[in-house]
Parts: sequence; C-alpha cells; structure tokens
Amino acid sequence: HYYYTADAKVTTYSYGGTVSFEYGLPDEATLTGSAILEQPNPNPIKFDNKNVSVKIALKGELLSYKDISNISEWIFYAKEKGNDSSLQTKKVYTKTLTTNETFKFEIPKEKVAGKSNYSQEYELSIVVRFKNEVVTKRSKFDSLKESFTVKAGVYTTSGPPGGGFPGPTSPPELPRELKPPVALINAPKTVKAGQEFVASAAGSYDPDGYITDYFWDTPNAKGELSTLPRGTLWYDKDHLGEQTLALTVMDDDKMTGSTSTEVNVIEPKPDASIRVDGTLKQNRKVIIQSYVSSPTHYPIVDAKTKFTITAVSGGTNSDIKYSGSLNGVYSKDVLFKKPGKYKATIYVENTLGLTARNETTFDIAPDQKPFAYFTMAGTAYRNPSDGNQATLSIDDMSYSPDQDMVARRLWEYRYDSDNNGNFSGEPWVIFNNENLDRLNLKVRDVGQYEVRLTVFE
Repeated sequence: HYYYTADAKVTTYSYGGTVSFEYGLPDEATLTGSAILEQPNPNPIKFDNKNVSVKIALKGELLSYKDISNISEWIFYAKEKGNDSSLQTKKVYTKTLTTNETFKFEIPKEKVAGKSNYSQEYELSIVVRFKNEVVTKRSKFDSLKESFTVKAGVYTTSGPPGGGFPGPTSPPELPRELKPPVALINAPKTVKAGQEFVASAAGSYDPDGYITDYFWDTPNAKGELSTLPRGTLWYDKDHLGEQTLALTVMDDDKMTGSTSTEVNVIEPKPDASIRVDGTLKQNRKVIIQSYVSSPTHYPIVDAKTKFTITAVSGGTNSDIKYSGSLNGVYSKDVLFKKPGKYKATIYVENTLGLTARNETTFDIAPDQKPFAYFTMAGTAYRNPSDGNQATLSIDDMSYSPDQDMVARRLWEYRYDSDNNGNFSGEPWVIFNNENLDRLNLKVRDVGQYEVRLTVFE
C-alpha cells in the first residue's frame, strides 16, 4: 500500500455589498414556502424493477404577520397531478408562523416497465386559516393559499436524461458506517427567457459530517455556478422548454450524492397592468399608473411605451386634459372636464419586439354642489349691559354631499328698515367672510333681519 499526503492551496471566496430587489418586500400578510423533493435521490433515479419511493418536504411560512393567536390551523395537501384519488391531507393546529410536513408516494413499477424514462408530477398546496378575518389596506380575508409542483423521474436506459451527473468519480467503497451526503436543489419551476433566477444547493446536507464541494451541470444556462453552493442563472430566447439542472455534492469523507431538477423556460413576453388612482370625479386630479416588467436581459423599450385615454360614454375625448405626451411615460396626471365612463390603455414592447397590452374602464363622477344649512333663534333681545345690542347666535351645518371640503363661508344680513315685512330693495351687508361655522351677529336696531349664507367648495 502507498499513501500520499499533500497540502493544497484552495481558492476561497469572500462576498460583500448591497442586496437589491426588483420587487417590494411584502408589507401585508403573505403566505410563502417551498416544496423540496427528497426522494428519489438522485432524481431521476435508475429503475431497478421495483416501486419507486417518493418523499416531498413541504414548508409554509407567514410573512409580515405577527398575531399567532389568530391562526386557526394549517392544512397541507398533496396529490399526483390528474389523480384526485391520490390526495393526501394533513392538518397542523400549532399556532406558529412556520410549519413543515412530509408526504410520501410511490411510483408503481408497472408504470415504468417498458419505457425509457417516466416522470410523475405532484401538486401541493398550503392553506392557513384564521379565526377572525384579517383586514389589510388592500383587502380582507380569512385564509391564505400557496401552491407548488414537484416532478419525480425514473429512467431505464444506461444513463439519466441530460447526460448524467457532473462531478468526480466516487472513490472505492468505504466502510458501511459512513453515510453519503444528500443533494438538494432549490430553483423555480418556471422562468421566462432572459429572467435571472437563483439556483441554490444550500439545502443539501451530510448526515455524518459536512459538505465540502458542489459540482453543478447547467447545460444551456448562462451565468456561473461551478463549485458554488448558489448562484444566478438565466436562459436566452433560443432555449425555451424544459432545461435540466444537475448537482453532485461531496462530503468530508469523499462520498458523493447527486440530484437534478427541471426548469421550464417560457417565452420572454413583458407584463403590463394599469391602475387608476386619485379622486375619480370631474375637475379633480386622476392618476393613471402602469406597472410593467420584462426579463432583465430583454428589457422594456421606454420610447415604445404608450398610454391611450379615451371617452366611452358621457364625455368626449376633448374633455380629457393632461400635459405633455402619453408616450414614453408610465404615469400620467389627468383631469376630466365632464363625468362619464372612460378607458385607459397601456402598451409596452421589449427589445425582442414582444408586446403586452392592458386596459381598464372607470367612471368619473359628477361634482355635486355643497348644501348650505344653518340655524339661529327667531327672536333676540337687546342687552343694556352690551351697549343695547342684540346678539344672534348662529350655527352652521353646511356640508358637501360628495365629501369635498367647504373652503369658504360668506355671511350676510339685511334689515327691514321701513318695518313693512318686505326686504326687497334692502342692501345686503357682509358681516363675516372667514369660513366660520359658529359665530354671533350683533345688531342694535329693533325690527326684522334676514341672514344669508353662501358656501363654496
């Protein structure tokens, strides 16, 4: 026997900087989680003429929510796609923001026999129910749901689909008490071409030690993983359809474990949505806001972005007022001179010439006049201790029926100088123009007075 001992200069990695997101982190209760295929391992696995065990770990997590006392139950569902009779259900009544369940299935050997390869897809869902309805800024609900899909495969040919697993050849068989590492891949099931995504092997583990090396095989993918536990990948427009990610991990005993998963790459079409905010009333500022996205490597061409705003009924296009152009912008302040039904449309195009269009129809309500109303006593007496003046106490209860603000109150009175019961020809005198809703009018002459209020929005 010969033995060789050596010291190796191993490349190390150090990372630092700022993590940025292309989306806003949830600010309201959100259910998320993951579904990881733990068996078969590797996936796909070589067929040995017996039923194939399938094990799926399902995890649910509540984000931006803290009231665990309001959680009623967690419900986990799992079934073979298209086979409702295979449905398995598990309930968890623990009041916690994170919970896990494991589901076990079998792929019968009869389904594999005679085929070069066979895959079975599983549909999984997590539901969290609340005792009392959760009310947020945008909605209210008594439960949340998140769904996942996982695919397990078997092959009968000499090697797995995609040309096998990368990495070094396993050393001669080691003592039986040593256990090999378990390779696990976490990656999205569906991505758009040009869209960057993270492929991670961080969930991999070694039952009796630790993992020392990661070996990836990512055919057709752009980006770099190599020997890193995680990294960012993307596929170009020429590689649509199912793509394979394969992983081999090696532990401190030089034992290896392998697995693979599939990523479905779809056409890199942009997405566009449109929303109308502001005060939806004539002569008020209305904000037409669009939300658009496109894969990072096939971005939106700003110059080709176009808003369209048209009248449907009630008003005309000439009643739509805005400043500047509707092209090349993603938000526009608009004023509608007449009430009616209007339509707003957003059109976007990315660098591949792929387009998206979205529209919304909305109503502009009429601006209603304010309602003027006040009360005061019908009789007042002069007060000798106040210069012989009479005080009329006035309380205003005017309002705007469409919730506008009353910005000005003009108070006037006139006096029946000839005491004939007719105020015609008597001049109006302004006694307050300060937008007061409670005030006193002091007068000295005996007789009849008439008080008038004019309110302005």
